[in-house]
Amino acid sequence: MFDACVDYKELEDIISDRFTVTNYLVKKSSHEKVLLSDDKGHQLVRTTIFKPADIEVYKILQNINSENVCSIYEIAEADDAYIIYEEFCEGVTLEDLDHNMGEREAVDIVMNICKGLYALHQCSIVHRDLKPENIIITDDNTIKIIDFDSARLYKKSNDGDTTVLGTIGYAAPEQFGFLQSDNRTDLYSLCVILNMLITGVHPSVKMCENKHIKKILQKCLSINPSERYNDANELNTALAKARRWCK
Repeated sequence: MFDACVDYKELEDIISDRFTVTNYLVKKSSHEKVLLSDDKGHQLVRTTIFKPADIEVYKILQNINSENVCSIYEIAEADDAYIIYEEFCEGVTLEDLDHNMGEREAVDIVMNICKGLYALHQCSIVHRDLKPENIIITDDNTIKIIDFDSARLYKKSNDGDTTVLGTIGYAAPEQFGFLQSDNRTDLYSLCVILNMLITGVHPSVKMCENKHIKKILQKCLSINPSERYNDANELNTALAKARRWCK
């Protein structure tokens, strides 16, 4: 089902002949990310995930073709780690943008994120850490979902997540041990983002006043996942209808 990991030494020789490390993006005990660049301005990210580790999500990501999801190029296996080469999405994060943007602009951004989420969810991948820092607007104005360190595969046989992950304020209630995360978990986080883009604050502080958007937000932010939209495509359709009433 998945592409096998390529030979680490062979791939490392190819990469090191062309690219050099220009920046450290993340450095933790479990993994690290560095930015690689060549003399022609091409860039990519090398993620090292130290063993023991489950990289099943990355193997599936490697076969997902969506302009709204950061691309995984190659996966190699070393003695003590997995080495993952991925697309460097150059641009600005949603965190970098001024919030309180127009409703229509915010809805357009979130509808593009929905497309990326739908591609992930079709492959049973739940991101679990959607937040403004993990959404990039690239220099060519493409919306990209990045950072899959917290992502997991949804498995029908599981009652809950094996690890509690997510960012407080964006994480859905079930991420704190109540139920297993699924695609509706990401929809919760996405609608927190939508509200913050429009109002500049968390929905618990102030909800968007547009009644059409507010109705969507209230549905997605329900404590009970069964009361939310079933998938990102359904949410996208609702947003497209609400967009007609946006300023």
